[in-house]
Amino acid sequence: MPKLDISPYPDTPTARSELVEFLNRQLPPQNGHSWEQRLRHWWDENPAAAINPERGRWAHAEGRLVAYGGSIPALHVWQERICQTVYATTFCVDEHFPKAAALVFLQQREVAEQQMITHTTPSPRVQEALFKMGARAEQTVTRRFFPAGLASHVYGHSWWPSLPSNKRVVTDPAQVTSIARPYQRADRIEKWITPDYLRWFCSAPTRKHHFLGLVDAAGVLSSYLLVTPRPVRGMRSWDVLESFTTQGDKSELYALIGLLVKEPGLLPGGAVLVTAAAFPDDLTWDPPPAILSRNQHVCHFFLLPEPLRQAPKHTIMAEGDLGL
Repeated sequence: MPKLDISPYPDTPTARSELVEFLNRQLPPQNGHSWEQRLRHWWDENPAAAINPERGRWAHAEGRLVAYGGSIPALHVWQERICQTVYATTFCVDEHFPKAAALVFLQQREVAEQQMITHTTPSPRVQEALFKMGARAEQTVTRRFFPAGLASHVYGHSWWPSLPSNKRVVTDPAQVTSIARPYQRADRIEKWITPDYLRWFCSAPTRKHHFLGLVDAAGVLSSYLLVTPRPVRGMRSWDVLESFTTQGDKSELYALIGLLVKEPGLLPGGAVLVTAAAFPDDLTWDPPPAILSRNQHVCHFFLLPEPLRQAPKHTIMAEGDLGL
């Protein structure tokens, strides 16, 4: 077996061409989304990538690329301080070099000493390895279902609070000039939110993401939802991937989702259901009048550096490489 040379991936034009060729061979692109397009989104257009050079690890044997484990830079916050983090992605190994898989994967220990690593699409074998590495696992969400459009008149139409009179609804993150605060609470790890992040997330090439927010007269954002189309037993639904508010209560969030329930055609294509999934520590969607709720399995794993291992964490669906 040729010797394996494992090193950080250097994102030079030559390296990217080599990586794209390898990925095209090992994981041919589907649905018309090229690897060139995805890598541009992860690294060239991603505002978090400008301050974090981590792009993953790759392995060569006799000068030929045989394995790659990718990283998408992200930003989180803990106690009002920004934390550089990464989303693990695209673990890809040439079948003739199976040992490279473990060697590339174990390189994450190095990264995890400094940054939180989020896995949301790990294979069963990778999940086993993550448990052995002491990863924090979030594997259950409660998904709630709200009838939308005409059906909302029959069930819970009047429950939702009114939109605040001093705010306006926007569906394009380009209309957001700033954010009232870039996080919701300082006493837990959560995503650091900026207008650039919202624009970037909504431009993902592999899945449609839609934005519904509340801004004041100056365009300052106080609350928002990020949603995506999701079929439920053949019915079109809007699935809430992320909810955010800087207010002391959830009234603006409930007003926003109530608007989506009453007017699902506000976003392109419309829907007959609105769904929202919450991890066990998130009680946001407990009060609204869901017609149905059920527990579902997910695969959110987090490798945390020592200073963050005991910190509470707010986990949402819109983390990791899902949809990116």
